[in-house]
Amino acid sequence: MALLGVGLVVVIVVLPRLVDGRAEERPADSVAQSMAPAPKATIPSAPPTPPVLTNSGVRRTVDEALEEGRTALVNRDFETAIAAFRRASTLEPGNTAAETGLRRSEVLAEAQRLETTAVAHERLNENEAAEGAARRALELDPKSEIARGVVYRVALAARKETYRDLVTRGLRALEDQQYQLAMDAFSAASKQQPAAPEVADGLKRARAGMRQQTLTTHLARAIEAEEAENWPVAVHEYRSVLELDPVIAIARDGFARSSQRLELTRMMNYHLNNPDRLATIEVLEEAADLTAEARTVTPRGPRFSELIARLDRLVTLLSTPVPVVLESDGLTEVVLFRVGELGTFDLHTVELRPGTYTVVGRRAGFRDVRLRFKVGPGQPPPTVSVRCTEAI
Repeated sequence: MALLGVGLVVVIVVLPRLVDGRAEERPADSVAQSMAPAPKATIPSAPPTPPVLTNSGVRRTVDEALEEGRTALVNRDFETAIAAFRRASTLEPGNTAAETGLRRSEVLAEAQRLETTAVAHERLNENEAAEGAARRALELDPKSEIARGVVYRVALAARKETYRDLVTRGLRALEDQQYQLAMDAFSAASKQQPAAPEVADGLKRARAGMRQQTLTTHLARAIEAEEAENWPVAVHEYRSVLELDPVIAIARDGFARSSQRLELTRMMNYHLNNPDRLATIEVLEEAADLTAEARTVTPRGPRFSELIARLDRLVTLLSTPVPVVLESDGLTEVVLFRVGELGTFDLHTVELRPGTYTVVGRRAGFRDVRLRFKVGPGQPPPTVSVRCTEAI
């Protein structure tokens, strides 16, 4: 208790400041000065200076900045990432992680800006601009789901728009009866939406229209060819109609008419182009029967009627005998092929139909003679001399 009356003695122990883990040695006067009372005068203090970091402190700050930047990158907070990596790069110039992170953050920040631009254009239905921005964003950030989504939706919208345009074009072509254009449009639309009912209906109507249009075209050509007596073309066009629809009566009747006239025309032309064959009685009778059959055809156009008349005139000429005078010496036996033996004579007249004939003369002790002569229709009758004069 006696101690309470004694004045207290305060001992101030000044601890040395640690620098890099070691005690800083300070002069005794500096210690004394630190213990001196502060001056009472108020003097404006200087602005605080940034703390001086030790090597370990710098390392710790750089690592913290790098971690902050990485975290911001993962969270797509690119402004924070850029600031963090830039701070790390400033504290430790040449730090590879800081420089790489900074470049990556700046690229991704630009990609994010382009994403925002692409989405804004998409909302305004400015699809071309939206796709352009989104594709540039993907060049910077291939993993960008936002940009990829914009590209997909723009492409989908373009396909839908193309599909709508194709269907509209097809319907308009159907209204204009341009069935081939309609078929092309609906066929292209079916590649995008094969199961769409409007496409199936459009294709059905286009095929039906094309079929009817083809039928009408072939039928018109057939009738035109028949009127012009162009029988090969008429037969071909009527056949084309029947291949598409075998129950069309006008095509069946037209095909029968044209086929009959084509065959009769072919046969009459053959006789006219080969008149020598008519010298044979069987062929001549065949030609006469052909003209009789051709006259039963009705109606007959002018060309067909003229063909009948020409063949009839030829048959008449070749059926009319022409007097032919044969001369001999009364000693030669004369045989006229297709007529018979004429015997010996000095002068003999025989009625022959136009054509080519062979006459043979025979006489004992003399060489036979053989002559061919032609009797022409409407021409002066020939005189034929048959004598065996070369002794053997």
